[in-house]
Amino acid sequence: MNIPGSELLTSVFGYWPSFHDAEVVRLELVRVAPFAEGPDLLADVHAFEITKDVGPDGHLVLRHHVLVSFRFRGVDQLRLEGWNNQNALLGLRIEDIRSRQLDTLKFEICFDSSWGVSAEFLCRSVEIQSVRPWELSSQPRSP
Repeated sequence: MNIPGSELLTSVFGYWPSFHDAEVVRLELVRVAPFAEGPDLLADVHAFEITKDVGPDGHLVLRHHVLVSFRFRGVDQLRLEGWNNQNALLGLRIEDIRSRQLDTLKFEICFDSSWGVSAEFLCRSVEIQSVRPWELSSQPRSP
């Protein structure tokens, strides 16, 4: 995936993960200037790898727990539903749509919901701002 910052993610996993069972822990819409470019959407996603190994508790072993911070610039046609206290994903799809249209919108994004939030939108650009170790304390807290 040719996305700025993607090497931060692939250096942890060795590949671009599907984000299956990942959890969206923060979404933020930001109006930025120039206004013609459209708003930004910031998303923090707790991602991890599900292995085939079974732990002593009888569950599959999970590893590489990270918090991935995305910035989607120039968001358009946003459809957002189901935000709640747990927002698990079936997957996160980022599709390059430049060959399908002549507009400046370049990506189609889909947060496929397993439980909680689902989102679909188009945007001008995508970047991964950071990938850091996941800790329970890295979850946003209420003001």
